[in-house]
Amino acid sequence: MTDGTAKNRVRNLKTLRPRKHQQIDFFIADEVDIVNFRDELASMEHPFFALKGGDTRVREYVNGNVSVTISPNVKNGMATIFDKDVWIYAISKLCQAMYKEQPISRTVRFTAYDFFVTTNRDKGGRSYKELEKALDRLAGTRITTNIQHSVDKREAIGFGLIDSWHVVEEQKGKLEVGMVEVTLPDWLYEAVTKTKVLKISSDYFRIRKAIDRRLYEIARKHCGSQHQFQISLEKLYLKTGSTAMKDKFKYNIKQLAKINDLPDYEISYEAEKDYVIFTNRNQDSEKAQKSKMREGGKKAIFGLKKKYGFE
Repeated sequence: MTDGTAKNRVRNLKTLRPRKHQQIDFFIADEVDIVNFRDELASMEHPFFALKGGDTRVREYVNGNVSVTISPNVKNGMATIFDKDVWIYAISKLCQAMYKEQPISRTVRFTAYDFFVTTNRDKGGRSYKELEKALDRLAGTRITTNIQHSVDKREAIGFGLIDSWHVVEEQKGKLEVGMVEVTLPDWLYEAVTKTKVLKISSDYFRIRKAIDRRLYEIARKHCGSQHQFQISLEKLYLKTGSTAMKDKFKYNIKQLAKINDLPDYEISYEAEKDYVIFTNRNQDSEKAQKSKMREGGKKAIFGLKKKYGFE
């Protein structure tokens, strides 16, 4: 094997894509700059989105008292976790506008260009067509669930991932600009306004594989800011919504654990217990920083004592 081939193979194994755009120039959505990206809690907890395109099967997921049925558009298939970028983009813009006390609504208007740059996508003509397909899948995918929305209330509810979408070409001087309008469903808009969202890493959009994106979501939701979160492989397999064989799923977990460049979290597999462990590497770095500061403080005090003869 040549050195060039070996380097290419290592590069292809990387979990994260290279950053495509160094600067992000954004309710209308473009008028609000995203400071932090946000994701919606229920969709991080439960597998609303497919991990591969073209899935036209009705899927049912049951975890304890919670049941989720996902019914895809027969023509275009179920919305994928990459289609979810539209959600995250819109949610993040809305949250930032709320923080700035600006008026918001369920209909979010933005340029396709800003969406592509913000979510680390290519900006070519093909991307516009792919965005339209993603919007169609989001509008066509229906969720029926009994997720508990308050402490004392559990109810069955059905909804689309988005209510509607519209793409129009507008003339801006000499430029033809692709404007996109997305109307979010009531339940998602309510989740945003009630801050049922979590901050996620901007590197989320660099994650290449669908399964790795889903694993990051689960780690972020359950591990959060605590040091570690562990879960049985069986339960993790269920929560991801993976349609791969379990042996293949286990293989993917082991490969990700070898590379270990998932944003924010390290992942390891405990073969003896058949457990997967997520460790918050940010917390580890914070502990190390605090320890370093304490050591520095001790040295400074020791130096002062020595200087003024208080040893």
